[in-house]
Amino acid sequence: MKKTAWLLTVILLFSFAVSACGTAEKEVFDVDFEMKGDKIDLEGVSIVYEIGLTDSALAVPNCLGYELDTTFGDLASKRLRDIQDGYNCKINLNYVNNGVSCRAFVATSASGVFMCDVISGTSDMWADVARIGMVIGMTELEDYIDFRNEEKWGYRNMLEVVYYEDDLYGLVPLLWPEVSVSYSTPLVVNENLIGTLGVADPRDLLENGQWTWDTFDTCLGQYYVEEAGEVKQYSLTASNDDIGNMFILSNGSRFAEKDASGKYIPGFFTPNGVKAMEAANSIYNGPNRKTIDTVGNALQSLISGKTVLGAVNSDNIIGITGRIAKEMDNFGILSWPTGPDVEPGYAFGMHSNIERCISFSRMSTHPDVAATIINAMYEPFEGYETLDSIIELMTRNYFFDRRDSEVFYNMYFNSVYNYFHYSGMYGYMHEWFTSNKTPAEYIEGATDMIQQRIDEYVLPTMRGIDAVWGE
Repeated sequence: MKKTAWLLTVILLFSFAVSACGTAEKEVFDVDFEMKGDKIDLEGVSIVYEIGLTDSALAVPNCLGYELDTTFGDLASKRLRDIQDGYNCKINLNYVNNGVSCRAFVATSASGVFMCDVISGTSDMWADVARIGMVIGMTELEDYIDFRNEEKWGYRNMLEVVYYEDDLYGLVPLLWPEVSVSYSTPLVVNENLIGTLGVADPRDLLENGQWTWDTFDTCLGQYYVEEAGEVKQYSLTASNDDIGNMFILSNGSRFAEKDASGKYIPGFFTPNGVKAMEAANSIYNGPNRKTIDTVGNALQSLISGKTVLGAVNSDNIIGITGRIAKEMDNFGILSWPTGPDVEPGYAFGMHSNIERCISFSRMSTHPDVAATIINAMYEPFEGYETLDSIIELMTRNYFFDRRDSEVFYNMYFNSVYNYFHYSGMYGYMHEWFTSNKTPAEYIEGATDMIQQRIDEYVLPTMRGIDAVWGE
């Protein structure tokens, strides 16, 4: 995440205030509601829940991020009514532009002004606000919200972005379809173009364990169409960033991983990573280089039939802003082709943030109540308590083949954090791709700066995970 001068100023001012007051201890909450048998009575308490959405999502009438008058829009509306009636509470929902919401939350909290009890928004800001005590660590709230239930609230690899030093500072409702999913970059296949080319469906190649670097290179040559010097369709539309990062990950590497001595190093320092760099350079600089469009808009190119494969974000595919599902007649979902050091069909994604990350404000006067409400609100919907039931629903509503749903979710569950995007590890994990250097040359020149970024961005995350889970 790019740090802005505005954010740094706010943090600096707030840091002075925190320093003047001494180190804050973890809060002990006085429970201001009662249990009646197995029923919770919140005695009419009201909370403010701020939900940040994109402008395109805000333009659609919704409830808790689901479009109204849809299956999940109806279920969300019912859940909201049931919580308020059953728990005797009031939930005031504010739907706001995500960027405006996040900036307002930082500014108001830093100045000691209450804005909301709970906020849902882009998570890459929460590590910044966590370090100055503006959001509450989940271990302080675990009597009220079962955040250790990773199947409900997100696995550690998904939540690395909101682990910091001594705690976890955000959650994602994992079994709430659509709103929970946030990663890049699945490959979308224009199946209509595949049909006109008369070539094998790449989904079959993936299913048969043949979606490898070599097969991918062959497909690039088959999918490209040029007539009289004019490109009719590209084989792949993807940014240099996406290609560079996803190739590194495609052979089992991570942005940061432990070496034999227990020291964290970047994934391309490993033998698996070096193989991936060499393979990507070979394909990119080989005969099929012209078949790849690295400057076009992948989403638009897919919809308009200008490319066979396109690398897009997950929210471009399904949900309230999912143009792929809404506008493409027939499409498929692929993970990226894999190297020789992983199992065939290995699926992976990456993320720099979680779009709907839920955090609890330090300025709330009753975060225990807020945590109790949120814990109940995001229970799985009736009839959709398991991943299999969600995959079935996604196949009926969005995808054309169950394989697409399975790949989509497998990539999500194995999504890895890129550590603060350009200012962290992400930049280095793709810059090698356009550096015109051999892997060895690039590693030698980047070693010192990468180690600084690991110290600054990776290690605080790992210490947070260790503090919560004792590993």
